[in-house]
Amino acid sequence: MLTISHPGSGRHCDGITRRNLLRVGTLTFGGLTLGRVNRLRAESPAPGRPKRKSVIMIHLSGGPSHLDMYDLKPDAPSEYRGEFRPIATNVPGMEICELMPRQAQIADRFAILRGVPLAHLHTANEFYSGYPWQDSPRASVPGEAQRPALGSVVSRVRGGGSALPAYVSLNNRADWERAYYLGVAHEPFRVGGGNSREPLENMALRREISTRRLESRKDLLHAFDTIRRDIDTSGVMEGLDAFQARALEIVVSAEVRDAFDLGKEPAEMRARYGELPLKVINQECSVVKLHEVAHPGRALLQARRLVEAGVSVVTVAFHDWDTHRYNFTTLRQLLPPLDQALTALITDLDQRGLLEDVAVLMGGEFGRAPRIGDVTPDGRTHWPEAGFLWLAGGGLKTGQVLGATDARGERAVGKPIRIQNVLATLYHLLGIDPAATFRDHNGRPQYLLDDREPVAGLL
Repeated sequence: MLTISHPGSGRHCDGITRRNLLRVGTLTFGGLTLGRVNRLRAESPAPGRPKRKSVIMIHLSGGPSHLDMYDLKPDAPSEYRGEFRPIATNVPGMEICELMPRQAQIADRFAILRGVPLAHLHTANEFYSGYPWQDSPRASVPGEAQRPALGSVVSRVRGGGSALPAYVSLNNRADWERAYYLGVAHEPFRVGGGNSREPLENMALRREISTRRLESRKDLLHAFDTIRRDIDTSGVMEGLDAFQARALEIVVSAEVRDAFDLGKEPAEMRARYGELPLKVINQECSVVKLHEVAHPGRALLQARRLVEAGVSVVTVAFHDWDTHRYNFTTLRQLLPPLDQALTALITDLDQRGLLEDVAVLMGGEFGRAPRIGDVTPDGRTHWPEAGFLWLAGGGLKTGQVLGATDARGERAVGKPIRIQNVLATLYHLLGIDPAATFRDHNGRPQYLLDDREPVAGLL
């Protein structure tokens, strides 16, 4: 069906009234119509052109515990060191949590950044853009405008040419990854939920809607758009048209459906990543209560398929890492499947000859408190002063630990590595100058990053 919204039905962050976007049959992603979520351009290498690098960003939503994963302190007092012991890896001197034995075997293919400070805010904006959330989405003071996500920048700079989106977001909240002043055409293509068949069902036309009928609906929508076009001076209408046109391409594109179809993967490969749902403690409950979540392997296998097909940036969000309660019980549930999925991803990329061209970044909003005890005696609260980031692939120098924290894991020792330095490193790999500027809604030039120094030890 084609739905035309009333002009007052809502507003985009761009400051204009939200107009209706195309809805065909069951074309929805996570409750959003396909026309609304497909907001970006795609890019595939032309024949004979060198393959361009891509990025997979994995966000452990809620704040993963650095002290219980990649920065253990076995000699600290008992109220700090936690319940897990460190184990050796295949890199001399590098130790990680005992619940991640698979990663220990491939440590030469990733790097750990310790002591990374992040904002004490429960949003992931800083992870994706390098900037924490501002109170006003259209602040008028220079430097306070909301900043676009790395994926939106890549979409804007690289452009595209196929039906495949340039920037795909899996399982994430919409307000954490935005294009802002780069334009709505560069918002991520959002896919939610853990059911691998759902995206395919949502991309397909309903049986009673033919391609010819779809074209008729497109023409009708264009007629309504023309009425509004003369009064639009912001250029946003044009951006909306861009991703609406992409939505129509996706509906009829076998290329896109194939990229999202995990059923095309052999059963052995799906098992290697992990498929079975997990049961984890719901941190929001006042009593111990388990809820079911998708295995992280499904999303990481999906991410591999997407970058292999030509998507430039894929972001993946995994939730339930806010361990105010039962920190160690929760990590016993979350770490082994993450270990399996992450190891499978890196090994798979390597075996396919893709690891040099695909950089993988993993982290969260912040670390967890070194001193144990929060809502429950074994919980850990937020800790912005120190966390970790994990990187692999992309031609980076791996098999090393960069940065350090003090004896209790409370603060960085020496000059800390910051998220902007890491994003500057990724921009460098992607061939984008982090000193580039784009004009915000007020016409002021905004740098991609204020701290544009990459992490030298990774390059």
